[in-house]
Amino acid sequence: MTKSFAFRRAALAALAALMLAGAGLPASIVVGSLAPAMAQAPQDFEAALDAYGHWVQHAPYGEVWVPDGVPPDWRPYENGHWVYTDDWGWYWISDDSEEDWGWVVYHYGRWAFDGGIGWFWIPGDEWAPAWVDWRYGDDTVGWAPLPPDDLIDAYDEQPDYWVFVPLRYIGEQRLRSYYLPPPRRTGAWRATRLVNRPVHIQGRRIWVNPGLAPGFIAGRTRLRIDAYQVRPRVFANTNVQGGITVRAQDLHTRGAIRRVAPVTVQRTTTVFQPSTAAPAPLGKNAPGVLGPHPPRAAQGTTVAPTAPPAPPSPKPPAGTVVPPKSTLPANPPGPQPQPRMVQPPKAQPNVVNPQPPSPSPQPHVVQPPLQPKVQPQAQPHVVQPPPSPPPPRNVAPPLQQHAPPPQAKPPANAPPPDNQNQPR
Repeated sequence: MTKSFAFRRAALAALAALMLAGAGLPASIVVGSLAPAMAQAPQDFEAALDAYGHWVQHAPYGEVWVPDGVPPDWRPYENGHWVYTDDWGWYWISDDSEEDWGWVVYHYGRWAFDGGIGWFWIPGDEWAPAWVDWRYGDDTVGWAPLPPDDLIDAYDEQPDYWVFVPLRYIGEQRLRSYYLPPPRRTGAWRATRLVNRPVHIQGRRIWVNPGLAPGFIAGRTRLRIDAYQVRPRVFANTNVQGGITVRAQDLHTRGAIRRVAPVTVQRTTTVFQPSTAAPAPLGKNAPGVLGPHPPRAAQGTTVAPTAPPAPPSPKPPAGTVVPPKSTLPANPPGPQPQPRMVQPPKAQPNVVNPQPPSPSPQPHVVQPPLQPKVQPQAQPHVVQPPPSPPPPRNVAPPLQQHAPPPQAKPPANAPPPDNQNQPR
């Protein structure tokens, strides 16, 4: 693709139109099929995709892109997972294997299948979080790549073009692990009905992808459905709020897009109320529906002033005190006590200060152990009663001194006491 992209597409489209007209096909098919391809495709497509695939001529869509290095049974919107965004509805995030080029072909243009070349991508300058149709039934949800308008009816009737997964796993990051195997696709297709497709925002080149309402999924599966804020990669001529602009000079090196423009995904505080209202089937050729929880980008089309406030939406999660401040000016006397109510939390840090004194008594507690050391000094052992035994040793000799006098008296007075005792 070295020549002018728009010129070559216009020439090929005109040639295809003449060929189909000569073959007797309705002109409406030619116009409808060329509608997505003739939408002023930017030159940046070449720089973004040349390194990851090749361009081929295809009638009636002109020059289309085919990815390289994919298996024979490959199909779009399989290697990745879904996240629900407040801004655009269900957003497709590509896996690492397709991140370098998936940000282009899954968010711009359409997909179609040809038996000779397989799946091919038709350029288009309108942006969407994902270009898919949705089916639901029997607690099973499915999606398929959205083809050009003239092929939509035919593609909706092809079970092999659809990917099905149990409803409870729609928010899983490893989504591919829960896909129904190919033999079960036909049964899942028959058990489901077409329920939604992308919705165009009037006056802009942006579409939203409501899909299945997150409240219905939460009510049906009894699981929590989180909402996310995504900053997607977009081309310079795409007016997507919060998007990261990618330029041709950033795409010369293979794989540089991840370093130059990393996609950011952050969970929000949005809470979805569970609902049991099942989606109604779409009629033939019916447009998509926004559902009970319209994406914010679609809400901005009905009320213009609400579009600018969309960016501040991430700020409320960061600080929920902001809304009360908006109500404070309404009642001047009220706001004064409220800020004072905010100050008491500052008194709590003061409560932390009394805690340091608590360690101070602890060193005093260390001193009492000195008293137990004094107790051993008191040593009641000083009462050493052992010295008491010496006095008895001194008492014993006097007993020996009294014994000899009685022995000296008997020889002097022995006869008289004996005579005295006899007369008695």
